[in-house]
Amino acid sequence: MSISPARTGNLCPVASRSGGIHLARDEPADAHSAGLAIGGILSGCFGGEERAESPKLGLCETLLGAKDVEAAVKTTGDSDAEVGGTPQADVLVERLVREAKQSQESDLQRTRYTGCRVDAFEGDEISGTVDATVKWSALSLGMMDSPEGSRTWRKAKPTVYVEPEAAPGPMRLIAACAVPGTIEFQPSDLPLQFDVSGASPGTELRWALLSTFARSIVKEMDYMKPPFIPSALPAAA
Repeated sequence: MSISPARTGNLCPVASRSGGIHLARDEPADAHSAGLAIGGILSGCFGGEERAESPKLGLCETLLGAKDVEAAVKTTGDSDAEVGGTPQADVLVERLVREAKQSQESDLQRTRYTGCRVDAFEGDEISGTVDATVKWSALSLGMMDSPEGSRTWRKAKPTVYVEPEAAPGPMRLIAACAVPGTIEFQPSDLPLQFDVSGASPGTELRWALLSTFARSIVKEMDYMKPPFIPSALPAAA
């Protein structure tokens, strides 16, 4: 079994299409550019060979849904892929809560945390990427209901909105999530924003990944009255 160096971050094993293992690297989870893969290459996905998995692939499947993660990996094509990041809801929530408690009303800086990411490679060139991220949004719920906001955002529930932008742009979900010990209007003025982007997955698959990701994070936050994340993509008004 061959071993080749990975292209970014801390080492973690990822199976390649040749049956070898790449050492995928994990970038810092609190960096804006942090990559957290929603897949790794499955050596059995494309040729009936025995399936070899990265440990992080299993965590991504828990965070985003096993069936949908596998489908997303397949959409990147028959190529080498690398997994990295922090696909753990408890770790992501800990960082989000800490940031929310430190946030001030005038603070517009937001840290983007990557939940899962897969980079597919053809040789040394990236041929496809799918990733899922979460951050405290710079957009307020009031903006969603404005005439301008309502042209692009769909209201799924009273405090949940979806922006289903066409690939490869991100599909976004915003949900009000109250964190004790934060600024007075935090739930509406500092909602959570979830993004899933990638050129290869279709709208239905991106929504499946996005909604499961949001439910995983919201569940880990253990709210008394958590926002309801629907299973079906809201229809356009």
